[in-house]
Amino acid sequence: MSTRTVSPPAPRRHNGGMEARVKSSVAPGWSPAARAPSLLTPAGLELILGCMFSGKTTELLRRIRAAEPGAVGVYKHSIDDRYRRDAVVAHTFDAVPAQPVDGAETLRQRILTNRERLIAVDEAHFFDDALVDVCGRLSHQGYALVLTALDRDSWGRPFPLIERLRTISTRVTVVHAICARCGALADRTQRTTPIIDDYMVGGPESYEPRCAACWRPPPANAGD
Repeated sequence: MSTRTVSPPAPRRHNGGMEARVKSSVAPGWSPAARAPSLLTPAGLELILGCMFSGKTTELLRRIRAAEPGAVGVYKHSIDDRYRRDAVVAHTFDAVPAQPVDGAETLRQRILTNRERLIAVDEAHFFDDALVDVCGRLSHQGYALVLTALDRDSWGRPFPLIERLRTISTRVTVVHAICARCGALADRTQRTTPIIDDYMVGGPESYEPRCAACWRPPPANAGD
């Protein structure tokens, strides 16, 4: 398994017009076949990991658009409805259409039905534990899978699912953000509003990137 680190994008602030911006960034009729260059992605599992606002989805979109024409399937968990339910959307509002699924088994069935060879999945930490087995089986069958995920939760704890995915991955790309407080490299996500559950979908209104020095853990348990 190889690991590389990608420099963080420049920080950006956003406000208002969110839905309109997302719609304008998804070109009408966009499809992988519209992309001229072809890039052969090797079979196996690649993880793109980092805190929020580190450019994980932006990196995934780059892979999607560089993929071999007509061979890519883009998926997300249906719980992630922050910008659009039917698109993978970066915090810069760059986006491509995606198929929402309600869990790992549905993802597997959809992939086998559609017969796509490159599989892009955004925000893998929202999935159930069966994702490990699904990814392992698909990679052994010759599929190339690229998944983005948070590597830590709001308390700074590794996601058990992502740690298990690491053990079967062939490549890990680690990306960083810029700390919202001091401007240093950020590898943690700071919750800025009250926590009521372990999994809370949100964006700049609820989270910001922090370095280890500026990050402060929330209460030990959700709802405390």
